[in-house]
Amino acid sequence: MPPESRLYEIQLGVYATQEDVQALADGCARLLDSRPWPHRLSVAGQGQTTEPGGTPLAEFYDDLPEEWQYGHGGADPGTREIHEIRVGVLASRQQMDILRDELSRVACPDPDHASPCPTPWASGYTEAEGEYLEQRYGDLRESVNT
Repeated sequence: MPPESRLYEIQLGVYATQEDVQALADGCARLLDSRPWPHRLSVAGQGQTTEPGGTPLAEFYDDLPEEWQYGHGGADPGTREIHEIRVGVLASRQQMDILRDELSRVACPDPDHASPCPTPWASGYTEAEGEYLEQRYGDLRESVNT
């Protein structure tokens, strides 16, 4: 692992059905498994927060249901809810940026399509600052030392 490697968490917020979010998480897992960087994937549901004590996901991603409504003319959203696919990764900043872009392509394979996306999404990341990422993903360092 390069010396500039640090912990990051990539977040991919989606407004989707449980089946759709599972398909997206599976696609993300396949992508991650083909990359050399230590990682961990999890999925958080609408009732959870961005981090312990953070903003509720439904509030943080409140624009995603609006995007879906815009593209579907007021149709019933059915069982769609806010979910967040979280990927903890030990990598350099450049590697994390590449990975974040690749994970975004799982949610939206054709970035040049007419908007909005069939499954509204948003992407972000958190750098290792404070204890949150260290507590959650610090063990990823051990996988490169064994």
